[in-house]
Amino acid sequence: MPTSTPRRRGRPVRLERDAVVAATGDMLATDGADAFSMRRLAGRLGVSTAAIYHHFPTKGALFFAVLDARADDLRKPDLPEDPRDRLVAVVLYLIETLHELPWVVDILVTGETYGRAAMWILDEFVSCARALGATEEQAVYLYSVLWRFALGELTARRAADDRADATRRGHAPPHWTESAATDLLDEFPAAVGVLPQWTTAMARYDVRRAVGDVVDGLVANLAPTDD
Repeated sequence: MPTSTPRRRGRPVRLERDAVVAATGDMLATDGADAFSMRRLAGRLGVSTAAIYHHFPTKGALFFAVLDARADDLRKPDLPEDPRDRLVAVVLYLIETLHELPWVVDILVTGETYGRAAMWILDEFVSCARALGATEEQAVYLYSVLWRFALGELTARRAADDRADATRRGHAPPHWTESAATDLLDEFPAAVGVLPQWTTAMARYDVRRAVGDVVDGLVANLAPTDD
């Protein structure tokens, strides 16, 4: 009676970490974070999900690696010498850069770091704040306020992009000023008074001016110290 020879297993596919990061970056840029899955990534790379988890134990860790790799490729901008103008420029650079990565906001709101590529931004924040008279503790507060402003700006831009996309497809959603219930507005006369000017005023919104206003307000309200 012939004996069967056990089938030899093939050698596991060797998967380079950089290949995982590159493929993930392409998928996020094309389809966004909502459509991403480790299973889809594994199918694209022709490997098992276990091979991916060997390098990245969670999807969050993988996304941070993509962001870190992208940040390493970004050119550090030329910045003005004046610390106030320099701080404004850093915030604007941060907003404009991250706006090009629409999948990133949901990751950043977790409050986790995204690697050494972000450290020059933090270093600039602190250096500028200190040059403007802030203590180290106050510098942290300035950073926190401006970082939250940046996240809010990014969220607003994403909503505006979604609205513009819906408009291009012929499904423009009504603006909230057009759809607010009349009986509700009657209770708030001050709000009713500004509604006719709302869209015009918002069309004049300038992020550079807004960042400058926030920076100026923060610096003007730095509490004096006993030093």
